[in-house]
Amino acid sequence: MASQYTKLQSIDVDDNLLLPYQVSTQKQYKPQNKILSYFYRIKAYIIKKWKILLILTFVLLLIAGVILIPVLVLRYKTSSLSDQCDEYGEEIINSANKGTEAYSRLSRLVTLFPGRLSGSEQLENAIDWIQDMMIGDGFDLVKTDDVEVTHWVRGDESATILQPYHRKMNMLGLGGSIAGNVTAEVLVVSSFEELDMVKDQVMGKIVLFNAIFTNYSSTVQYRSGGASAAAKYGGVAALVRSITPYSLGTPHTGVMFYQNGINKIPTAAITLEDADLIQNLVWLNQTVIVNLYMEAQTMETNAISRNVMAQINGSTYPDEVVVIGGHTDSWDVAQGAMDDGGGIIVAWEALRLIKSLGIIPMRTIRVVGWTNEENGAAGGENYAQLYTNETFFSIESDIGVTQPLGFNVMASDKTISDLQLIAEKVLSPIKATSIVEGEVGTDNGFLVSNGKPGAQLITDESKYFWYHHTAGDAMDKMDSSQMNQCVAAMATMALCISNWAGPLN
Repeated sequence: MASQYTKLQSIDVDDNLLLPYQVSTQKQYKPQNKILSYFYRIKAYIIKKWKILLILTFVLLLIAGVILIPVLVLRYKTSSLSDQCDEYGEEIINSANKGTEAYSRLSRLVTLFPGRLSGSEQLENAIDWIQDMMIGDGFDLVKTDDVEVTHWVRGDESATILQPYHRKMNMLGLGGSIAGNVTAEVLVVSSFEELDMVKDQVMGKIVLFNAIFTNYSSTVQYRSGGASAAAKYGGVAALVRSITPYSLGTPHTGVMFYQNGINKIPTAAITLEDADLIQNLVWLNQTVIVNLYMEAQTMETNAISRNVMAQINGSTYPDEVVVIGGHTDSWDVAQGAMDDGGGIIVAWEALRLIKSLGIIPMRTIRVVGWTNEENGAAGGENYAQLYTNETFFSIESDIGVTQPLGFNVMASDKTISDLQLIAEKVLSPIKATSIVEGEVGTDNGFLVSNGKPGAQLITDESKYFWYHHTAGDAMDKMDSSQMNQCVAAMATMALCISNWAGPLN
């Protein structure tokens, strides 16, 4: 009996002494280590939950496909549209974000040569300086083309309220205006339609167009056409509420035009504050008498100015040219930092950056500083007469070089769609991805009118018209990091278009 008990003790209880509920017909495996234990647990879980896991795997693959497939398709499309656009774009943007010479060069330009109005010594000295600097940059070609331009001179000027009290107003004569010394009662209107309604009251009056700024293209008509509209009904002078939504007592100048067959009268811009002051006095039944004194004159002989340009020759299609640029001239009262020193400097720096990175475009890329944009646009017209046939595409910058948003494009629907793909893929790091059909610049507009596709760099212009055509257009309004991003946007788009596979229209 004792030997039998000893034998039972030698048996492994865990292996042989099973309770009823532990009895199973399945073969039992004892894992040899923890790794195998985990493996068998996972295997058992998969066997038990295989339907749920299969559905989950399908959902994850579907989500991945929705995300990844468009990215892969976009990468394929951009590479098929433009050779090495992705790689070069990334390199350009990374380099520009580290810093460019745009801000420092603009500062030197506007400090040394402010008030670059057509016909002035300041403008021609600025063009000489730009040309010398471009030669120093080592571009493949640097040159200028002579352009005959309007030569208007401001002279002394003033505007003063004489009645119901004496008050000197801030004013700026409008470019192209004649001289005059007029003292007369002021008639205030808010639109051309209102002028037509009170036409019998206009004779012998100074007409003030107190039109509230809505947008530039709509409101600027009172600056450009106000003088002839007033003179048509016998007005002796015209004043215009400055074309701006904001003012700190700053008048805004700009070009105006006389209509053939209508008497020429002097015209000037006054501040928002003074325009509203006169309006309120009239509403209070006060007779407002103003003296407008102007010595302005357009010289009988036009001046000679120049378009200045530099280029990197294309490796494959050197006779097809991608044009980028802005205008070199500015109004006489301004440093011209935003309008448009920043535009020409950013385009110039975009070309210099491409060269510094050792990138050779397939098509020639040319930067152009157009002359006389502000009061005649002879530079843009002259350039188009000479170079339309060789132009492949053009990009202008002339609404400030603040945060870049994308490009307005005048081209076929397909070209706009293809450029949108490029922007979404390549320019997303700087958020300049908006490609929409819209107006191009004044200067490259001549190329577009001749049938060539073109674009304009679009930026955040929320404050642009605060300083436009004023003495406040100066370097303190500029931001170096935003200028660097404009350089990146301009250089990247120019390079991608220069490497375009096939024609653009």
